[in-house]
Amino acid sequence: MIERKFEKMDVNTKKIIKQIIIVVLVAFLSVLGYYVYITAKNLSLINEHSKGEIPLDTSKPTNILILGTDRRTKNEAGRSDVMILVHLDPVNKKVTLLSIPRDSRVLVPGHGYDKINSSFNSDYFDDGGVDLSIKTVANLLGIDSKDIPYYVIVNFEGFAKVIDAIGGVTIDVKEPMHYHSWAGDVKIDLNPGVQHLDGVKALEYARFRYDQWGDFGVDEEGNIHGRVERQQELIKAIIDQTKDIRNIFKLPQIAQEIGNAVDTNLTVAQITKIGLTYKDLTSKDLQIVNFPGVPQMIDGISYVVPNYDKLKEIGATYFKLSNQ
Repeated sequence: MIERKFEKMDVNTKKIIKQIIIVVLVAFLSVLGYYVYITAKNLSLINEHSKGEIPLDTSKPTNILILGTDRRTKNEAGRSDVMILVHLDPVNKKVTLLSIPRDSRVLVPGHGYDKINSSFNSDYFDDGGVDLSIKTVANLLGIDSKDIPYYVIVNFEGFAKVIDAIGGVTIDVKEPMHYHSWAGDVKIDLNPGVQHLDGVKALEYARFRYDQWGDFGVDEEGNIHGRVERQQELIKAIIDQTKDIRNIFKLPQIAQEIGNAVDTNLTVAQITKIGLTYKDLTSKDLQIVNFPGVPQMIDGISYVVPNYDKLKEIGATYFKLSNQ
């Protein structure tokens, strides 16, 4: 009789455990559904200006032009202080980056030679903006504008918020970085050493250019220094940081900050597809192509003068889509 009691208890226990598992599973799926919904809703904040969705096949290579601007809102003219061309290679799961110094002396289509960041400024050129920036970069690399089908624009304030949303980034600050502008709108204070930076401090790190190298410099061995180098290091750190927090519970907050900060012609669905395709990406999967150029004064103006022939080779090797 005692044995039957235990058998009955075992059966009841199994039923209870089964019910608990079902309840937990339903709760998990409900939470999962909620977070997916909130994430999608937040990403829908992204301001998509494309005249029509440009098809994206994540099984094929593509290019995205990233523009970091100083504008406060998405409708301001602003300047592109950061310009990075990104090549996505889904076959080898590799990403190639080319950082283009903002002071690069380039031929701006329809306007002659000027600094490349002027191509984005509609207060400087009537047709300035993302389209002219894409044409200028494509012309510099000897590729077709259609080889750069996508763009992402992010302002500095939004960048800081996104960094905070992913939990900050760990950076080895290699030198003292201190600068306060006379107008008081730029304040940079960083001491040397490995440290975990929040969004504001990460932005300070990315913007600093007040050392011997300035925005861009090349040493005798051909190594890149200055702000361009720091921006590349920051990209590596961001990728490694997001690797640690790529879980469902972080997505809504990150998506909200991205939605508020980013202006792009990629759709939410396309961003999701790219994210899933490169979800295992680490800094080791990045290939950074050094920009071939030298700082030079021309008519009293400071430029980075590119090696135009070398850039055409880089364009054909890494960014020309028609041959791939």
